[in-house]
Amino acid sequence: MKTATLKSGSLHVETPLGIVNITVGLTDSRGRRVDAVQVIPDRIIGDKKIIRRGYYNTRMVELKGVRA
Repeated sequence: MKTATLKSGSLHVETPLGIVNITVGLTDSRGRRVDAVQVIPDRIIGDKKIIRRGYYNTRMVELKGVRA
């Protein structure tokens, strides 16, 4: 398993089942802060197929002026 931290605000993690990329400090078209998570399963490990459950890409977006 490999883990690398990059100065650009990205984290790349390789697991036995696939790859997880996390990017922080992004901005959307409205100027809101965004963090993104991307999950990429390995194609095939030996004779077993790896599948992904859920979304490939997930984003966390800061909403301004919203009260909890």
